[in-house]
Amino acid sequence: MWLKGKVISMGVLLATLILCSGWLPHKFYVSLTELRYNPQTERFEVSMRIFPDDLDRALLERSGIQTQLATELEHEKADSLLKTYLLESFSLTANEIAITFNYLGKEPESDAIWCYLESTPVSAPLGLSIRHELLTETFPDQVNIVQVYIDNWNKGLLLNRNQSSGKLTVGE
Repeated sequence: MWLKGKVISMGVLLATLILCSGWLPHKFYVSLTELRYNPQTERFEVSMRIFPDDLDRALLERSGIQTQLATELEHEKADSLLKTYLLESFSLTANEIAITFNYLGKEPESDAIWCYLESTPVSAPLGLSIRHELLTETFPDQVNIVQVYIDNWNKGLLLNRNQSSGKLTVGE
């Protein structure tokens, strides 16, 4: 980042802001969701990158079960609870038709978990309505970043507790 003719890193900038303003650092609550439309299968392939400790807390609040996702101590009902939670927290409407998703599974990655969904077939989408409420009931500052890829077109949304859905028109 350029600041008064000098290049500084975002880390240095953040540390400077914290020290100069008296703010205390706090945890960021964020997830990343990628929706890719596969024209060969006519399906949306969804990948969600989520922090496991955040998911564990949300699932504990919902079910009373300590899931311990992506650990050797993972509860036997963890995958079922996660599937239900994801499918209730995320939805997509394409061409004004509600899309059904299947939960494919999860995959741990260092400090995160990738969760995978796949839609039933849908014709080439022109208009999309995305609702993403994941973790917003547990963390007021949760931000869900959604990036949509259809052929050479892509667009993103930033969703949160106050704005949990958004609309996109393919090509715009």
